[in-house]
Amino acid sequence: MIFQLIYTCALQSTVSCQDLAEIAKKSAVANEARNITGMLLCKDGSVLQVLEGQKEDVEVLYDKIQKDNRVTNLIVLLQRMAEKREFPEWSMGYRNASDGGEAFDLSAISMPEALPTEPSEELRTISRTFARVNGISAA
Repeated sequence: MIFQLIYTCALQSTVSCQDLAEIAKKSAVANEARNITGMLLCKDGSVLQVLEGQKEDVEVLYDKIQKDNRVTNLIVLLQRMAEKREFPEWSMGYRNASDGGEAFDLSAISMPEALPTEPSEELRTISRTFARVNGISAA
């Protein structure tokens, strides 16, 4: 069993999705050392992140994120024990979903590329909601 925490937040106006890409790159190194995996999506300053690992490690990381003054309006969408990791190969996969984003131009067609081949029903529902709220998906 693995602990999974999914949350959403907004970036402060002084922080761009490109800035977040640099943060994600640095975080990937630390996350690998703590055996934390996950995914980070950014769309025009709106963020969706999945963190997975040992419960204590994920909670310590999320506490650090809550104290980061670059983000605001954090909302935990899901905390659960899962059968397996959704992102076992990603110490922190990052996708910039903003229009013209150099990392990843997320659309209704390309959204599945940011997700596991067989996402859990919970992740599928949350990612679809994120897509709809951010105008990515018409479905």
